[in-house]
Amino acid sequence: MTTKPNIKSWRDLNIGGVIESGTSEHFKTGGWRSKVPIWQEKNCIQCMNCWAFCPDDAIKVKDGKRAEYDYEFCKGCGICAEECPKTTQAINAIKKEDPNIEIDSWDGAENPKFREKAAILMVSIKEAKEKFGIK
Repeated sequence: MTTKPNIKSWRDLNIGGVIESGTSEHFKTGGWRSKVPIWQEKNCIQCMNCWAFCPDDAIKVKDGKRAEYDYEFCKGCGICAEECPKTTQAINAIKKEDPNIEIDSWDGAENPKFREKAAILMVSIKEAKEKFGIK
């Protein structure tokens, strides 16, 4: 004979269905990324698209403005660079100069003209350590 498990019924739940949730604050997952976003503040227009679309809350905000990356949680997905309108404008400007050039925000960091204009660069871990001092 099996015993009935002790499962709460709907009557035992908190009003409003609010229950304590888990947290990912202690699971730092940024160490397995292969690309690193580099934020160039001088080219940022503070549209906050990068912050809104970041799936890991790796972009920190201070005083209502974009402030820095939390690389302990950034997975290097590149969504921030894809959503950055300044990046798109930079790509369009470079394509106007040379319509045959193949460029996007992922490999655009290799192009010096793009590097000057982009607000967010996606670079390799090695380049991030060597050129930008990011661990």
